[in-house]
Amino acid sequence: MPTASLLAIGNELLNGEVRDANLFTLSRGLTRVGFSVTYAGLVRDDPARIAALLHFLLAATPDVLMCSGGLGPTADDLTLAALADALERPLTFNPQARALIEAQYAHLLGRGYLHGPGPEEARRKMATLPAGAQPLPNPIGTAPGVRFTHATTLLYVLPGVPAELEAIFAESILTELHERFALGVWAERALLIHCDDEATAAPMLREVARHHPEVYLKSLAQPFPSAGKEGLRVIATICAVDAAVAQQAVTQTMTELQQSAEAAGLRVTVPAEQHRE
Repeated sequence: MPTASLLAIGNELLNGEVRDANLFTLSRGLTRVGFSVTYAGLVRDDPARIAALLHFLLAATPDVLMCSGGLGPTADDLTLAALADALERPLTFNPQARALIEAQYAHLLGRGYLHGPGPEEARRKMATLPAGAQPLPNPIGTAPGVRFTHATTLLYVLPGVPAELEAIFAESILTELHERFALGVWAERALLIHCDDEATAAPMLREVARHHPEVYLKSLAQPFPSAGKEGLRVIATICAVDAAVAQQAVTQTMTELQQSAEAAGLRVTVPAEQHRE
């Protein structure tokens, strides 16, 4: 299974001004195509701290490292400069990135979203990338994403605006990941076990997990008295090479768990979203 690490950059994230959504989006997206996400970190817009965390993450030699935030036109958008310095790559003007930026400005002007093309200095800043990097089209914003390889790790640097990050991930990155890596098929099932205390379900979860070590079986704790009223949500997930194998594994796991819970006198129901599938 290929591995991935994540790095979200921005003072606003650690000041509590903005709730990070990008680590969630990337973790979920990567896991569901077969990656094991091993590390994720948040760091301020500080080149020395960015470099320190970057080197820590690269030391684990992930197959993929994804960074978010700090690609924009303002002075505190330091990510590319910090990465270039940390990895000893000069920053260079990238004509392909500039062409993407100009095309996006023309599109936004044509839609009436902007009344001018923005300062030359700002557009040039967004087109200045670490040497050897390639830009990725940003269908929503103006700053392109960035892709380059360091040693054995494929790095992606994405905008911090969640909608922009999601669009680049969906439209550019997913296809590349499928081309570069042997990825799997994700399957997930859920049950609601109606019990007052998560501890009540712990022994049966442990026993079922022992029978199905290839499946990740997890109860999602809730505050009292939610588990008794709404049901303790338990998920079974797996990423396998074949869709039928994946579905069979989670189905068998949940069938055994339901039988075990009902034998213990607990009511078990299926979440509403699975009824609609």
